[in-house]
Amino acid sequence: MSFGRDILEAFAAHGDRVAIVSGRQQITYGQCLAQIGHLATNFRTSGLRPGDRVGLSMIDNIDVVLSILACWKIGATPAVIDFRAPRIQRARYAHDFGLALIFESRSPPGDDSYPNAIFQTDWKATSAPVDPIDADDGEVHPAFLMFSSGTTGDPKAYIQSHGALGRRVAARRSTLEGTAKRLLTPMALSYSATRHQMLGYLFYGGTVSLFPPLFTPSELIEALLSFKASATALPPPVISRLVREVGERSTRILPDLDVLFSIGGPARAEDKIAAYRNLSPGYQIGYATSLTGNITTLKGSDVLAKPETTGKPFASVRIDVLGPNGELLGKGEPGRIKAWTSTMVSAALLPGNRLFVDPDVMGPDWGIPGDIGFVDDDGFLTIVDRESDMIVRGGVNVAPQELEKLLRGHPKIRDVAVAGFPDDTMGQEIAAFIVAEHGTVEEFRAFLRANVAPDRRPREIRLVASLPYSDNGKLLRRRLVETLSTKI
Repeated sequence: MSFGRDILEAFAAHGDRVAIVSGRQQITYGQCLAQIGHLATNFRTSGLRPGDRVGLSMIDNIDVVLSILACWKIGATPAVIDFRAPRIQRARYAHDFGLALIFESRSPPGDDSYPNAIFQTDWKATSAPVDPIDADDGEVHPAFLMFSSGTTGDPKAYIQSHGALGRRVAARRSTLEGTAKRLLTPMALSYSATRHQMLGYLFYGGTVSLFPPLFTPSELIEALLSFKASATALPPPVISRLVREVGERSTRILPDLDVLFSIGGPARAEDKIAAYRNLSPGYQIGYATSLTGNITTLKGSDVLAKPETTGKPFASVRIDVLGPNGELLGKGEPGRIKAWTSTMVSAALLPGNRLFVDPDVMGPDWGIPGDIGFVDDDGFLTIVDRESDMIVRGGVNVAPQELEKLLRGHPKIRDVAVAGFPDDTMGQEIAAFIVAEHGTVEEFRAFLRANVAPDRRPREIRLVASLPYSDNGKLLRRRLVETLSTKI
């Protein structure tokens, strides 16, 4: 199956329907196809060939959507990069994962070198002829390179085939049928969950509204109502803000919103209940990872009955819970989660463009995401802990080891630890504990501003005399977090 080819054929079939709305701009599926064709030709002129990996770091989400499809048209593999990422991070992606080129709206300041080109909006309207090239069959070259922080602290790039992407999109079809197929999302397309939602609605002929990412709860509610959205996809912290904004109500404020997806991280039980009762009857949350795709879903009356869980597995998914030696555990016994699914990524890349397939954590149709949980007698999954120390800030996974590795490169830092702490708005915030004989908090903040994207920067920086370690040398992060509770 070639999802790239299939979605282009779907665009042709949808013709004059409105495909994408952004501000006052709206374009039909037919107009999208014409612009995709011009972009594909201009990408070829820029030197791209089938099999190349291409970074996309544009501010306008419409440009990102069309560029993804233009890459598929010429057999290239897109990698979507947050447009706010600093220059050093873009250079690291290009070097570590073999990006042939990064298209960007602007070139951030700095001296780091990487292959880049400023994206020109007129590329969507005009192009000079080039020799034709046949795009591959969709399985020879992957659909996406998806960046993810690994549990070791080294960033990974997951390789997603067109077949696996198509199966992830097809799994969402049941949420579209019987609705107006109108998705509004304020989330950046650098998040894979947002891309999957958006591609599903476009594949099946819906209309996607790309709402600006900076908004108040009341502005988002007004936008959902005026657009007559049948669906939206938001991270738990945003839904929590909406819940607090509307309060307790006798009627739901978004009764016609058929689907309110909660994506990108865990949510508190009280927020799940409040979202279902006061926002939309279509509220649903699940457990999904970049590695495996969707695993479980919680929706409908189950939100009230089992709010502490992540729901039941999808029909095509099987969950095993493993003990310390890999043995299968029974109902109610917490252990490592292993998910059997048809939407697994193909493999992962490590820095240095090294292929990584760890037989202990992934196979052709199964993956171990790194969470601890148990399945109850009714088949509902509950997550009780993270096997790693991963921080989930506003739906974004942040590996503390990755930030620690960066900070240790500062000449004044002798030792450092990064940990997450609870936050009502973002779910978790990030704290950095620094051991340094010289240097100031402001100096280290400036270093982080220059090297780390805003959604991954520590909010709290503490200078400490030493870090707590156990007798066997393990860093005791929880002890550090405990020191924050009385001081923040």
